[in-house]
Amino acid sequence: MKKIKVGTIEDLKKNNQFSKWIDDHDVLVFFHNNKIRAFSNICPHFGGPIGYHEIKKNKSGDNVFTCLWHNLEFKVEDGKCVQHKNLELREYDVLVEGDDILVYLN
Repeated sequence: MKKIKVGTIEDLKKNNQFSKWIDDHDVLVFFHNNKIRAFSNICPHFGGPIGYHEIKKNKSGDNVFTCLWHNLEFKVEDGKCVQHKNLELREYDVLVEGDDILVYLN
């Protein structure tokens, strides 16, 4: 596994989230519940972007990212799709070194 810098704390402070392409990974980095996390920014349903919109509460009260293409919702807590239980976002391990945010890519 290799660790790659995706951005900085300053990048994250701008909008509480950002995404960056690294190799063939589109990584969505976000801050939620005092923790920096990273998911794939590619919807496993049809490849649409997940992090285009900010985290919002859905009708059930879950904090979610919503896919821009088909409005599928993915829970911030675990990356699982609300509408299709067999879909979930890939999660990347995150490491913060000084101001740098790094993720581990497989």
